[in-house]
Amino acid sequence: MLRPGPAWRGILCGGVLALCVALAVGLWTCKLEVPGGGDGGVPDGGPGPDAARVDGAVPRDGSAGPDAAPVDAAVSPDAGPPFTCSPVATTSPVLDGLLTFDPADPHPGDTVTVIVRSQSVGRADAPPLELTATSASGDRVWPTHARAGGNALYYYALSDVELGDYCLVGRVSGNDEISGKFTVTPRPAPPARCNGGIYKVTQNHQLTCAEQPEFGNEINIQVRDAQGQGVNGAVVRIGWPNTVVRPIYNDTDPPNPSDIPATVTTGSDGWFHGWNYWPISENGYMVFNLSVDGCASDVATEITTGWWESDNQGCRYCDPSFTNRNVWGHWSYTVVFQLDPSATQACVVDNDHAGQGNGCEVMHIHHDPNHAACYPVP
Repeated sequence: MLRPGPAWRGILCGGVLALCVALAVGLWTCKLEVPGGGDGGVPDGGPGPDAARVDGAVPRDGSAGPDAAPVDAAVSPDAGPPFTCSPVATTSPVLDGLLTFDPADPHPGDTVTVIVRSQSVGRADAPPLELTATSASGDRVWPTHARAGGNALYYYALSDVELGDYCLVGRVSGNDEISGKFTVTPRPAPPARCNGGIYKVTQNHQLTCAEQPEFGNEINIQVRDAQGQGVNGAVVRIGWPNTVVRPIYNDTDPPNPSDIPATVTTGSDGWFHGWNYWPISENGYMVFNLSVDGCASDVATEITTGWWESDNQGCRYCDPSFTNRNVWGHWSYTVVFQLDPSATQACVVDNDHAGQGNGCEVMHIHHDPNHAACYPVP
């Protein structure tokens, strides 16, 4: 699915799901190809220990990720969580819902994305779903952050989480509908600074309708040193959220390894250019998260094709004159990392949503646009 061509043309895509999936599936079969191939993605049945976190802290090889921050000195790594709770047993009678969250192993200060996916109710008929989270700070009701899908998808962004358990209960008309639980644990030590700095995202650009190539999707990634020169042979990690469940459309099915590579490598000019059609997850938008591998690094998030050609209200992102652009979810990106010796923290960095910047609704997923998720790097 990710193919570097002779000119190393563009990459990734994230996809959407549900009703729109049927229109895309079967139209293209393509294999992500980079030198050395893929690394195996996530195991069959769901995101296992090798799934990448939304903030990149747990790469697919299970090692410490690029954005992990040091453990708070006031909290022993061996200390137990300060708060525990038990989720309410519910059968999801209205939605026949599934509840998942990302990252699966959050740390203090992270934003946890909670997704409830109905298996029976379409978005147009989906009732309001109120999500209450019980934590060490008590109960808090979180509003629906976004809604999408053919079958209804509810997104919630629980920002700045704290140590201990979070028990989640979704309610429809005041009645318990669905529940779940995650535990926030102390943050492990991060990767070391490379050449004394942190790789900061200086550009995470969603191509505009005028910039978007016809069909397919491009990713253009550059890694720069502190002087702004391209870094030859820099390895950039490609992760996806823990909410992704294989099989993925336009991907090799389990038990075979995923065609989506865990990493790509820059050329002599510091650039990687790739392209593909879009892989699609059944459980929420397919989002990719990019970071410089093995180094303290920001994480570029919301790298996805998944906004189709219009928003939930029918507002078209691209003028109809762009016949073959941004149709069925075409979005391309340019992401630039530059080493910053003066930086003190790493952050999750959203794209600029330039392709959606014509007055239509801009949907933010897998992060909280009103709260920066950053963590110190010593």
